[in-house]
Amino acid sequence: MVHKIGIDQLTEDFVIDRVVILSLMPSLYSARLEIHGQTHLLIEKGTSIRRPSAEGIKRVFSRCKVARFTLLHASAYDEMVGQGVKVENSMEIPG
Repeated sequence: MVHKIGIDQLTEDFVIDRVVILSLMPSLYSARLEIHGQTHLLIEKGTSIRRPSAEGIKRVFSRCKVARFTLLHASAYDEMVGQGVKVENSMEIPG
């Protein structure tokens, strides 16, 4: 189960173990948070947060205590070249 956290809950004393910046497509990023082993989706105005850059996502957390950031990029290359079946083709790097 994925829990939701509103952007307004991110205060100075809010501690996050890991922020996973999700690369949805060129110039569109979102965020998933890991807090005490649970996954949370960051929500803004009723929907998942979106920014045009990974740095834009990082700025959202400027007031919080974040242990680490990672960037997760999933490639649609197999689908684009006509492979038909989507293969897990993602890469996670330190942010």
